[in-house]
Amino acid sequence: MTEANSLVQYLKAGETSISNILLHHYHELGMSTAQLVVYLEFKSYLDRGVLDPDIRQIAQHLQTDENQVFDLLHQMMSNKLVVQQMRKLDDGKEDAFWDFTPLINKLSTFNEQEATEQVNTNTGNQRKETFNKIEAEVGRPLSPMEMQIVNDWIDRDHYKAAIIDLALRQAVMNNALSLQYMDRILRNWSRQGLKSVHDVQEHERQFEERKANYSHQDARKIQGPKIPIFNLNSQTKKN
Repeated sequence: MTEANSLVQYLKAGETSISNILLHHYHELGMSTAQLVVYLEFKSYLDRGVLDPDIRQIAQHLQTDENQVFDLLHQMMSNKLVVQQMRKLDDGKEDAFWDFTPLINKLSTFNEQEATEQVNTNTGNQRKETFNKIEAEVGRPLSPMEMQIVNDWIDRDHYKAAIIDLALRQAVMNNALSLQYMDRILRNWSRQGLKSVHDVQEHERQFEERKANYSHQDARKIQGPKIPIFNLNSQTKKN
């Protein structure tokens, strides 16, 4: 067989994809390595539209016997990873096939749990960083009451860590470093619907523009309209 023909045969054989969640966490889903390999064999057929592959063929690929494959499938049934369903064929007869939907559902649930755990981990890290930044600025550990205030910002008010950092910088710049002052800043931003650093910065930019415009208008009012200046001495001589 030529190299070109070998490549054609390789491409015709197709490929079987596998979720990284399954690959990395199949033991946590209740699967053994042998069960994982059996599932992959089935998936190689399912991906090509073959719902009921020949168990003898699968056993041959795995270099085992049919009984071992059936035993592994029944173990997976006990762990609610696969069920056997019935389907009606074109000739009206019914046929049984293995349905791995329960395994897919477990993968989806596990993915959601993993995402939730990651969010919780990130939130915990951000909370710790927020405490560290505030303590670094005040130069001492926070009291239990102060820690509760910061926790309320995060858990009750749902202020983002970046917004709390910005309020801390504002307090430092204004020489008013206290959690009460920061709380007033955060509540003021919240009332105005400012939920991100970009929102706050854009609001401040617009405020500075309005302030500059008002200052320019006030200067024009003070200057007033131009009034002609008469030479009083010349008017006196004419009289």
